[in-house]
Amino acid sequence: MSRWVVAGAPGLKAGAPGGPDGPAGRIVKYVPAEVVSTYTLIYTALVNFKFDATQAKWTTVFLIVLFLILTLIYVARSTTGSVRTAHLIVSPFAFVAWAYPISSSILGDFFIGFVAFVLQVIVLVLSLFIKP
Repeated sequence: MSRWVVAGAPGLKAGAPGGPDGPAGRIVKYVPAEVVSTYTLIYTALVNFKFDATQAKWTTVFLIVLFLILTLIYVARSTTGSVRTAHLIVSPFAFVAWAYPISSSILGDFFIGFVAFVLQVIVLVLSLFIKP
């Protein structure tokens, strides 16, 4: 099983072994799990540093932006062709849709639940409609 979304080709049926990924497969594969797990590890360490609330909040914002950039670099270096294009569109949204709610306890008033929900809906919709 490929880590990246498998592109469709003429004559391949979605869901067939070795065929292109269907909607559920795309939703899972567009999430940059390697980046999200590393972000979560560093975020957890950050929580233990006991920064004051303002410093912790801005450090978390910085981490989200840094890892968003790292997501773009990781996808660009690891993929090619239409798969790269699809991942460069969806994976950054998917990273933020995961990292933002994970960070909610430190973000405080920067965290808005409705925004987290909208980000997750955007990722679902993009995953359903963007096929490499």
